[in-house]
Amino acid sequence: MLRLVPLFVAAVILCTFALAPYSSRLNGVLSRIAFSLFDGGNLAIDRTRERTLRTAAIGTPYREYATKTYLYTLGSAFAGAVLGVYGGAVALAAARTLGVPTVPSLGLFTNLPDLSWVPSLPGIPERVVTFDGTVFLVFLGSSALLGILAGVTAYIVRWKLPEVRSDTRRRQIDAGMPRMVAFIYALTRGGMAFPDVMRALARNDGVFGEGASEVGIAVRNMDLFNVDLVTAVKGLSQQTPSNQFERFSENLGSVLQSGRNISSFLNEEYERYREEAEEQQEEILELLATTAEVYVTTVVAGMLFLVTILLIIGLTAGDTLFIIQLIAYVILPAGNLLFLAYLSEITQPLRASRDGNRVLAAEAETGTPRQNVEADGGYTRAASPANHDRLRAYERLRTLRSTLASPIQSAINKPVLVFYVTVPIAVAVTAYRLPTAVADGSIDPRALDDIVVQAVLFLMATFAVVYETSKRRLRRLEESVPDLLERLASLNEAGIAVVSSFDRVRSSDIAALDEEVDRIWRDIQLGATVAQALERFETRVQTPSITRVVTLITNAMRASNEIGPVLRIAAEQARADQRLRRQRRQEMFTYLVVIYVSFVVFLIVIMALDYVLIPNLPDTGSIGGTGAGSGSFLSGFESGDRDAYRLAFFHTAIIQSALSGLVGGMMGAGSIKDGVKHATIMLTITYIILTLLG
Repeated sequence: MLRLVPLFVAAVILCTFALAPYSSRLNGVLSRIAFSLFDGGNLAIDRTRERTLRTAAIGTPYREYATKTYLYTLGSAFAGAVLGVYGGAVALAAARTLGVPTVPSLGLFTNLPDLSWVPSLPGIPERVVTFDGTVFLVFLGSSALLGILAGVTAYIVRWKLPEVRSDTRRRQIDAGMPRMVAFIYALTRGGMAFPDVMRALARNDGVFGEGASEVGIAVRNMDLFNVDLVTAVKGLSQQTPSNQFERFSENLGSVLQSGRNISSFLNEEYERYREEAEEQQEEILELLATTAEVYVTTVVAGMLFLVTILLIIGLTAGDTLFIIQLIAYVILPAGNLLFLAYLSEITQPLRASRDGNRVLAAEAETGTPRQNVEADGGYTRAASPANHDRLRAYERLRTLRSTLASPIQSAINKPVLVFYVTVPIAVAVTAYRLPTAVADGSIDPRALDDIVVQAVLFLMATFAVVYETSKRRLRRLEESVPDLLERLASLNEAGIAVVSSFDRVRSSDIAALDEEVDRIWRDIQLGATVAQALERFETRVQTPSITRVVTLITNAMRASNEIGPVLRIAAEQARADQRLRRQRRQEMFTYLVVIYVSFVVFLIVIMALDYVLIPNLPDTGSIGGTGAGSGSFLSGFESGDRDAYRLAFFHTAIIQSALSGLVGGMMGAGSIKDGVKHATIMLTITYIILTLLG
């Protein structure tokens, strides 16, 4: 038992490092240990890495992060060294047990004590290796190699993470610049003071993303440290990872300092960023075109060519079943997943940010911050923990009650909820049918395939139907937003108050928004303010564009009742977003067609191999002679081999059809959820055709 103590210590160290980011107490303990071991107070500061940490917004000082990096490196190296000893022992023991020739004894270290207990691990015979110099060198080499590898990996990963996060924030800030500048321009044009505009933007960082979080730093400097506006704005250029935001903050600080008309400056910036957004989309679409060609060439055509060649080699030279199975179950899924990850990365700027932190109604009404906040902005429940817990319980029960009261509408609003119903059904049906796939104590792979594929199709099809219904509804609502904003702007510019404007607008035709405008007016008649009615409207619809519009209007109404210019700018931004989306759908449709064509070609080739070539090959016993020695060019397959090859090709087609659908959805709409529809279509076609063919 004592021989496992080092292994247990290594596991504890690695688990501690893995759990530290999720436990503030454990993270604090590691920080104190790191400071005491590596003298964090006197640690020299690397300015480049310090700036990377600041731009990544990790929230950890440089000295703390650096000392913990050294601690992680040391601990990982120790754990790797321990695992290397056990790995070397297992390798030597397995080699001796299997009779694999090993390096002969070198006769070194003959005066060392007998340590042959080292390889005596659970499941390995006792004393299968006699300890000598060779074994010592193997243990030393494996321990040093794995220890150095683990330590270097931990060090590189620790310093690479801030760079990755900084780069991610840079892309998110660049993608949100047009919407953020439009928001600042609209509120400034509406008459709101610029410091209040910055506070409104910082409060809605869930709507406008990382750019609003950057502005929140300047707001915190002004409110907590009494920094003047110009200094706070210019200071943003020193800690942002985005070059665009850096130039914008520097130019904005100069405009504020010079006294120039800020509305005209913001108008110029808004037009410039809108043009840059169009150029960025064109670049992404060109990159998607190249990616589609590479995907079809490598993953689709390349895999087809490879399995075909391997089949021919199996007929002429020897068994290639294992390699084909490796391609079907490992290489093909891994290639598709890599393309999905890459597509998710390059299409990120095309996906609008969602609102994850809506402002509380009281704060949205008054513009004042919440009470009982900590110095770092976190909420504390110390004032009334009992009431806090009751409120949280009430919110959870209210959400559950509303979901159960209208399950269909709740599923349309949030399609993921459909899995709470379909997954238990699929699991229950699969468990009920599973015994039919077992015959005489062995599993029938084809019966098991039927059960699994049908369950997957059920899950994907139900989600695809609900998601597509929700998506079409939201698209119709978003297309009507510019018309609603322009009509409200016309009425407001004519001198009609905002409340009366909704009464006038609801009598006109606004397409899909007619019902929602009636509900907004009904809320106002029942005593809700316009801001509250609009927030309820945003909660019901839950689309990025309507979230931004509602946020803009509610903040503009705090400054003035004359919000006509604000509404005009919001309508123009909404139309620009729709124009970009239409262009994106038209361009991406071409790539989606390419994916479908490649899928059809892949399926036809697999059908030809699985149902034409392999069944017509002769059995090994029917060929004259005995295999290769008979001089026959085609050696054929035995009956069991033929079935194994056909099963591998069937699985290849099933896996490729499902994953190609996900890739097609990612290329066509930039979302895995959109790919579920295409995956369902492709998988259904593949399953039906291959099943009907036998």
